[in-house]
Amino acid sequence: MSMTVQVLGQKIRYLRRREGLSQEEFAARAGVSHRKLSDIECGNGNPTFDTMDCIAAAFGLQIEELLQPDIEVDLLPRRELSRLQPMVDRLPEAWQELFVRGTEGALAMWLETVRGKE
Repeated sequence: MSMTVQVLGQKIRYLRRREGLSQEEFAARAGVSHRKLSDIECGNGNPTFDTMDCIAAAFGLQIEELLQPDIEVDLLPRRELSRLQPMVDRLPEAWQELFVRGTEGALAMWLETVRGKE
């Protein structure tokens, strides 16, 4: 997988959620605007080197580490995700966030287990 702006945005979203932070909380930690962080996570715009350096530092990473396409964020095929979407949409917003955090955590643990057996 190459590191496109869209893949970078997915990776940042994954890392932020793994730390249990909202976009607002992480944007404040990184010293970037909430709007800019949202745009980056959605794969929009062209983040500057300085912005990416601030985001990397907020994760405790060097910018080179952040730009490595080493985190697999598309663990489920899109058709499977689309099957879940209507159910998730019916949940209250706070529950949706809990569902996403729990699912990401479970998938991350599963991925670590699988990689550990390789």
